[in-house]
Amino acid sequence: VALFVAALSLVILVGIVLVPLVLIGYWPYFWWKGGATPGMKVLGLRVVRAIDGGPIDGGTAFIRALVFWGELILSGWLIGLVGFAWAAFEPRKRAVHDMAAGTVVIHTN
Repeated sequence: VALFVAALSLVILVGIVLVPLVLIGYWPYFWWKGGATPGMKVLGLRVVRAIDGGPIDGGTAFIRALVFWGELILSGWLIGLVGFAWAAFEPRKRAVHDMAAGTVVIHTN
């Protein structure tokens, strides 16, 4: 019984605490430290400040990620899809999470 409770506690810890932290922290960390996630680097993409093309700070990366996750969660009700579809009509091809954070994604190659 004690082993079952310990295993269940571990599953709950990983599933409820660690997985969301990794999911929420993955993108902002890489955007902040290198301007791109590993996948973005492979594709030659980089997130920069829209105003001057400089690197973004941690706060900007976090705001961008929060709005991105909001759009992703709301996309189930089609409301969030507007945030992503907006990029098709915006001159600099920025989605709502880019506009909220003051960023733009550029090609580096």
